[in-house]
Amino acid sequence: MQKQIVSVFAIIFLTCLSSATAATFRFIKSQSGPSGKIADNRFVFDEVRNRFVYPQDKSLTVYFEWEAPPGDYTLSAFWKDPEGRVFSISPDIKMQTKTSQLNAYWVYELANGMRNGIWTVEIRIDGEPAGAHSFELMMPEAARVDLSSKPPTLNEIYATASRSLVWIRKMDDVDRQSDTSLGFVIAAGQVVTAFQAVDSATLLEVELSKGRRVTTHELWACNRLQDWAVLKVDTGNTAALRKAESGNVPVGERYLVFNVERNQTRIFGGVDITGRRSVAGFGDRIQIQPSPSQEAVGGPLLTPDGLVAGVVGGSVAPGSRVSRHAMSVSPALWSRLNADSAATPISLVSVLNDGRSATLQSLLDSGVLTPPVTPNPSLIYGGSTRAVSKLANDLTTKDTSEFSHRDVVAWVYTLWQKKDKSGKGVVSAKVYDCRNKLLVDVIPKKVSLSSAVPTRVAFDFALQKFTAGIYRVDVLWNDKPAWRTFLTVMD
Repeated sequence: MQKQIVSVFAIIFLTCLSSATAATFRFIKSQSGPSGKIADNRFVFDEVRNRFVYPQDKSLTVYFEWEAPPGDYTLSAFWKDPEGRVFSISPDIKMQTKTSQLNAYWVYELANGMRNGIWTVEIRIDGEPAGAHSFELMMPEAARVDLSSKPPTLNEIYATASRSLVWIRKMDDVDRQSDTSLGFVIAAGQVVTAFQAVDSATLLEVELSKGRRVTTHELWACNRLQDWAVLKVDTGNTAALRKAESGNVPVGERYLVFNVERNQTRIFGGVDITGRRSVAGFGDRIQIQPSPSQEAVGGPLLTPDGLVAGVVGGSVAPGSRVSRHAMSVSPALWSRLNADSAATPISLVSVLNDGRSATLQSLLDSGVLTPPVTPNPSLIYGGSTRAVSKLANDLTTKDTSEFSHRDVVAWVYTLWQKKDKSGKGVVSAKVYDCRNKLLVDVIPKKVSLSSAVPTRVAFDFALQKFTAGIYRVDVLWNDKPAWRTFLTVMD
């Protein structure tokens, strides 16, 4: 029988306002009880005790006091079962204090399936041990379930999942690395990642465990809008991760992901399931916090048992994963395009059992993949706006990436200045919807760039037939995308 995972809620009370101070904290006391209330900035129990009987006790409260200098702190709580294994982890709590009092309490919900015996909650402040509190839990026979198979520890989950994790690197036309993401082996010959991790690519390098590297230009399957892809890869004897049997991902639970820090250092930690939503046309998304880094996209979202529940990513703006040097959007829209705080449910990922795969080039030719951007040194910058000046040398244009049908038209402009030997070329532009369907095809314009003054190239298009959503604009130099932006149209 599958074990149940309890929910953990952390409540912090203190007076805020201060700057960070080096933490030198002193543990004062800890208490537990079934209930209580806050009084004079402290938690006062209705009854203090360390023994709880389920189901009479539906929850318990544990309270801690420390003496610490005023400053910034991060509190973490690790709940361990009678055998000393981490059973659940509270969300990290960040706080500021202005006095020497540092007080906190956690409410812990009890549920069927928890073990009889002495449980312990261990608290860390800024990653350092800061105290522990033990309590006894009694579960009547009727409330217990068979827990003969021990749940894996965090260390065991990390060790197992790490062996199945891979690096995925996009390679450009001269075999240079242009982007890095994560992926994981889900079956022999199959590596799952986010669609954005393979979009625009014609060749992918996959680095498996122990540093073995293979290249591939084939996919078993992919979905542009749902943001997932399955690569055809010689995985050798690399172990595969197991999928979670249930598609239920409870909001408020603590799940696990691999994050990527500088120098491609992978770290393992918890994220909170903050919501579930269904995006019209894009499918279901699992909302997670904190947001993993861009390089962590494509990695697995793991249950507390180490089973795959989703694929980190969940983008709703296909084609937006390009270098900031190759595109320009408003800060607000950039945040929307790169808010990797979601995951695609693993239940959406599927591969037909017909043995057929598709090449990246064929997917690019058919419009499934987004054309890559080739930055041009002669392009100074560009933007979108509601109106452009009639004076070509007027550089005071007010940029915006958000439009409504009341605007009638949207303008896109670029500024060019000769930076290489040949300053002659053809500038054109195309506007696409999220499915990569061409909506606007701007008539090409021959230009002869000057090294002395910038040349502005601008065009407009009507918005009446555009439904609410995000649209991609590619500006091309000699038929190759040289710059990209996105804009939103609202009702």
